[in-house]
Formats: sequence, structure tokens, C-alpha cells
Amino acid sequence: MGKDYEIGYGKPPKEKQFKEGQSGNSKGRSKGSKNVYTLLEEILNQKIALKENGKDIKISKKAAMLMQLTNKAIKGDVRAISVLFPHILTADLKMEEKEKVLEAMNQDDKEIMQLYMSRYLTKD
Repeated sequence: MGKDYEIGYGKPPKEKQFKEGQSGNSKGRSKGSKNVYTLLEEILNQKIALKENGKDIKISKKAAMLMQLTNKAIKGDVRAISVLFPHILTADLKMEEKEKVLEAMNQDDKEIMQLYMSRYLTKD
């Protein structure tokens, strides 16, 4: 070791430094492995075949899920409506505005539910 090499933070002794071509995390995540969000995105973007109005169409699984949710909402499924409604209202708004509307809606929903429950519970 030369006198001009100072050992300290970020400067390990030469014998402890990684050798040329050696990984600093040999047991780390292997190349090409994907996290859950990447895998989910790939799965939701896979195309599936459907028949719509007698025609064969190919759409993403994500689009199919939204179609099913929308169809349930159209048939009067209250849960589907409550899931879709905030997104319908905020579809064209900017991100900051969306968050404000959703926060306000959630508070309104709570108040409506409390009013409903108080009326429902006082009937008996």
C-alpha cells in the first residue's frame, strides 16, 4: 500500500475492495426479475378475445375488467356504481383537482351513510 492512499469513509483498504468484474451484491436481485407491480401491469395488459355485439374483439384484461364493472353499474349494482362514480366525475380533471374532489366525496359519502344509518336504526 502506498502512503498516498488514505483509508476512510468510502475508501476501503485495497484488499477489501471489489475485484474487477465482481458484483457488489452477488446475492442481490437477479437481472430480468420483475417486481409485483411490473408483473401485474404485464398481466393486465395481456389481450383476451371477447365477443361484443356478435363481433370478435381483442382487448386488454384491464379494459375487460372496466367493461364488466361498467356493465354491472348499468344494471344497478350499487357497489359497482360506488366504485366507478368518483372516477367518472374526475376523469377530465387535473391530478390535484381529482384528489380534492375525492376527499370531498368521501366525506359526503360518510355523512350520507351516517344519516341513512340514523334513520334506519330509529325505525325499529
